Amino acid sequence: MSTSTDPDPHTLRRPAPEAASSLSRALDRWLGSRAETYAVLAVIALACLLTLLRLSTNSIVADEHVHRTQILTLAGGDLAIHHRLTMIPGYHAVIALLARLTQAESPPALRILSALLGLPVIAVFHAIVRQLGPRFAAVATLQFAFLPLLFPLYFVLYTDAFSLLLVLSSVLLVLRRRRTAAAAVAILSVLVRQTNILCLAFSLGLSYLEDHGKALSRERLISALRQNLLFVLGLAGFAAFVLVNGGVAVGDRSAHPLTLSPGNLYLFLFLYFFLSLPVHLAALKPALARLASTRVLALSLLFYVGFMLTFASDHPYNQITVLTFRFDNPQLIGHAPFLRNELLHLATHNALTKTLFFIPVLLSCLLLSKTRLVQPRFLLVYPLLLLLLTQSWLIEQRYSLIPLSLLLLARERTSPTLEYATAALGLAGSACFIYGIDQHLFFL
Repeated sequence: MSTSTDPDPHTLRRPAPEAASSLSRALDRWLGSRAETYAVLAVIALACLLTLLRLSTNSIVADEHVHRTQILTLAGGDLAIHHRLTMIPGYHAVIALLARLTQAESPPALRILSALLGLPVIAVFHAIVRQLGPRFAAVATLQFAFLPLLFPLYFVLYTDAFSLLLVLSSVLLVLRRRRTAAAAVAILSVLVRQTNILCLAFSLGLSYLEDHGKALSRERLISALRQNLLFVLGLAGFAAFVLVNGGVAVGDRSAHPLTLSPGNLYLFLFLYFFLSLPVHLAALKPALARLASTRVLALSLLFYVGFMLTFASDHPYNQITVLTFRFDNPQLIGHAPFLRNELLHLATHNALTKTLFFIPVLLSCLLLSKTRLVQPRFLLVYPLLLLLLTQSWLIEQRYSLIPLSLLLLARERTSPTLEYATAALGLAGSACFIYGIDQHLFFL
């Protein structure tokens, strides 16, 4: 029983909403300010510097030895392509040129050059989100910079950050109506990763929708192709390359056939749910409410049946562990698991684990169906996502980077608290991944 000296329980509960309201008002003032931009820039710069200093002297891992060999081959004046290199060596040619200019050939020096080549993608992303939605530009950039699947790749000899830089630069140039430059950059992106031809088509589609909207006619289509002739030449040039090359992959063709396979799409949907977990949990209730529709429920059950029948991880490269090499010779010094392979093995172990994996896959589909984009023309991300993620037998989380990045820059944001919570989650995830890679515990 309460006495006259007991605090009123209603009084005890009052400060909580007031404190929350004060935090919300403070975040609203902070959002979009110069102080926020400078603070985010400082955090990103410090994290990148510390990570580069830590990882640059680490042992070469996974595909790095193929990329380093190709870079040094080109730097030495030999145009031969490594038999396991699947892509056109555009990234390698740029690094080789910089290596010749700087006399760099050690793995630490090459990693620094690669980081300098890839890290500007953060600035390009920031420029895009400032144009699309300046109020949330800084926190969106923070989320992108610390995207856990991307952050470690800035600091190793992988093509992904540079490829993403060119793809997003093309998108930025389209948004600024510099179509010829956008097409030229998109063509260069194809010289880094052949699948970027789909991103070239995406940029062309953004241009068309800006000029003509959703209306589609023969006259509008011909007019758009004439106005964007360099895009068309890029598509034609790639078709000629495929005919002459006898396929899309340059090397290691038996492991990279062009085939219809949904594995990467399933992995993307699984990861998408967790990468923006605070935002998705807040939106989960209205997304789940869609299952009350008989049509949506029937489609979900049909999707589940298709998923159970088609989800498999049977590519040879999805069965292996990471190979770690010394700097001075290719002697193996350790094994570590690929996290993606461990996840896939666990997920495909039996019907129960498949079903558990399917839950966030379905939730992502429901959430995406409710996601609002800053401009209607960015709905093109969805067909791009399907095309990019269904044409590879090998399941790789890196193949999800372009769709993830485009969704990150194109979705609407309303809650500063949820967005900063998502950025904090990404920062924590990136730190864990960097630690694991540094200690040779795993690779992505």
